Amino acid sequence: MEPASELTRTWFLAAGDTDAEGRIPLPLVARRIIELATEHANALGIGYAALVQKGIGWVLSRMSIEMYSFPGINSFYTLRTWIESYNRRFSERNFEMTDADGNVIGRMRTVWAAIDFRRRTGADLSAVETVDIPISGRECPIDRTPRIPALAPNTAAAEYTFRYCDLDFNRHVNTLKYIELILDQWPLEQYDQYIPRRFDILFHHECLFGQTVTIRRNTEGGTSHIDIQHEGVRAVAAAIRWEERSPIAGE
Repeated sequence: MEPASELTRTWFLAAGDTDAEGRIPLPLVARRIIELATEHANALGIGYAALVQKGIGWVLSRMSIEMYSFPGINSFYTLRTWIESYNRRFSERNFEMTDADGNVIGRMRTVWAAIDFRRRTGADLSAVETVDIPISGRECPIDRTPRIPALAPNTAAAEYTFRYCDLDFNRHVNTLKYIELILDQWPLEQYDQYIPRRFDILFHHECLFGQTVTIRRNTEGGTSHIDIQHEGVRAVAAAIRWEERSPIAGE
């Protein structure tokens, strides 16, 4: 029987779920991370159903995705999650992706913060009655999400106005939309030549329907730094470490 401290699920990657390179796209990786984290939290009694009664819930604060290989069309991939730490303000939750042969092809780190839905501020989880939260001893040997440096005022920029389909049930912009918006700042040729080997994202402030944001990006030494600002205030920051594709393996 699978230990309560961990949860594992397997998916099939259909053609309609792949990117232009025929591989799993980063937004789908992020979607699976959120899905599995939600399912595990629910199973442990610290999910939405338990917390919403107290007017609080989880929001994703930070996420790092480091991929060694990307699953391709018609392949199976498995994601495992476990909790590294848990306190009255936030929880660190990690993930490991394996291919059909059990090889580790990716690792992920996330930080989830508690939020008071009414006040839209941080919440105190000490008021939540829970049994001992199982902390796994499994390691996640990748760096934690780093701070993203401030970008220069003259950094290349684009604008975007959030629409209805960009929102989630909390009526703020969906996590996946931010990731898609960031990745869309490069032309197709960038992805034909380079792989986003590591992706980091930090959420500072929520964005809402109808708000127009500025997306800025700067690339130096194979790493891009990106931020999304609303009225001059950083809402989201991200970093991408690019790696040139192999002309043979496509990786």
